[in-house]
Amino acid sequence: MKRISILLLPLMLGACGAGETVGVAAVEAKAKAQEIEAGKQLEAQTKAQVEQSLTADQQKLQDAEAASH
Repeated sequence: MKRISILLLPLMLGACGAGETVGVAAVEAKAKAQEIEAGKQLEAQTKAQVEQSLTADQQKLQDAEAASH
């Protein structure tokens, strides 16, 4: 029995390490997912700002053309 305990000890300790590794990987994956979501939101905001700027420029151009005629 003592011999079995000695043989199982490294396996039990290894399992704890494996669980810790899985836990760290899960935390890192969650952080990466949040980073990706933040990037998507930034992309959407930037696109909206660009579209708004283009619309304003088009309106200024139309106003300038109307004023010159």
